[in-house]
Amino acid sequence: MTAHFQQSDFDGEHEIRVFTTHGSILPEVRHRLIGDAIGWDATHVLMLSPELTFPPDSIHRLLMRGRGAIGVNYLKDYAKKEFSAYRGAGTIIPDGKSPETEEVDGVALGMVLFNMPLFDCIDLPFFKYEQVGNTPAFAEDYVPFWKQCREKEIPCVIDHELSKEVKSLHHGELWH
Repeated sequence: MTAHFQQSDFDGEHEIRVFTTHGSILPEVRHRLIGDAIGWDATHVLMLSPELTFPPDSIHRLLMRGRGAIGVNYLKDYAKKEFSAYRGAGTIIPDGKSPETEEVDGVALGMVLFNMPLFDCIDLPFFKYEQVGNTPAFAEDYVPFWKQCREKEIPCVIDHELSKEVKSLHHGELWH
């Protein structure tokens, strides 16, 4: 992956380090990775799911947007036509009229670039599962994170231009 990013043309100094961990409790895994990035004095952290394909210059394109948190809107569920970005209870379906970037309520963390100072503004735990009302259902671990961001007036932005080039191996987009 690092070699993939190094193929892109980017002016200025940059160093990319890949942190990996394992575990079955996703919020804990995300916390450990953020902790590793803080310990390394990273300026940014990119959350990236292995089932996504993307252009080599993706990280640089996200960096050039200069946002605290910016991600891509990719197809999460092929059968339901459900995308990763959401507003309220609905998914954001891209169309030809979408602006280059757009503020949304949240986005799944398949490809999101965070500016590290953002984590100084958010309460621990950053990621956690929360029960949905009195139901047996739980919200994804990133939903409370984005809720905190909205409360602190930290926008979640998606890059529609880059989103057009990101595909999911997991959900059949590349099988057609």
